[in-house]
Amino acid sequence: MKRLFLLFVSVFILANILGSCDKIEQDDYLVFSGAAGEWFDGSGVSDHSQRAIIEKYTGVRCVNCPNADVAIATATSQYGDKLIALAIHDSSSFTRPIGDTPRLSTEDGNTWSNYFGVRAAGEYPAALISRTLNGSVWDLFTPTSGINGRVDNIINTATQVAVSVDATQSNDAVNITVNLEFLQTISDQMTVTLLIMEDGLKVTQRQADGNDDENYIHNHVLRDVITDVWGADIDCTGQSGEKRVAQFVYSDYKNEWNLDKCHIVAMISKKESREIINVAECSIE
Repeated sequence: MKRLFLLFVSVFILANILGSCDKIEQDDYLVFSGAAGEWFDGSGVSDHSQRAIIEKYTGVRCVNCPNADVAIATATSQYGDKLIALAIHDSSSFTRPIGDTPRLSTEDGNTWSNYFGVRAAGEYPAALISRTLNGSVWDLFTPTSGINGRVDNIINTATQVAVSVDATQSNDAVNITVNLEFLQTISDQMTVTLLIMEDGLKVTQRQADGNDDENYIHNHVLRDVITDVWGADIDCTGQSGEKRVAQFVYSDYKNEWNLDKCHIVAMISKKESREIINVAECSIE
């Protein structure tokens, strides 16, 4: 669980606010030092798009990973904002830095890699699209091909939950707002997972011919999971037509990260199965 700012509200004021109605003005949203902000009645989401996210497990010593980067870049260009890309570096032998370049691994990436069986399979690059299952096992595949069919299967389905995310930087923190609108009734308990990723990182990458490219640019690199690694519970009934909103305040980012090249991603998932229902991305203003 990551450290979030606590916005203190007096017990008396809070009791009066919540006692009268759970729809309050944006400036009064409560954010606490847990995995989630308080959820309130929202105004809805204007964009009802169904999106997919491709999570690529990669490493600087993975000679096939640059080919996967090309395939994923082609797919994101084709699908536009309906496909979000995320590059996850765990702590496998493939992610050991070349020379004195920085390591891009994260503990959150390790947790996901172990859970989804990437480390056990030992084959990189590997990818999941919206954490879907193939029968009873995770649909891990090599993302040098086979992307489009999997994406089409997701984005061409009816949207169950519309989601939007906005982020602004203020006073050494990133303020994040997540809006949800239920377009269908969902009985599953759901979570929101917030993460920060960064583009434009120049880190040496081994190529298919065995040579090392010292000027290789890595994009969509997972930097941190802001909520708990498996997300924060969403306070909702899940009934069609319901609209919910919450705010989060994130201050754990590192000074060496370039926030101008960072993005916030919000993943809405089924709590029990981990499958991603919908996803949204935004830059930090």
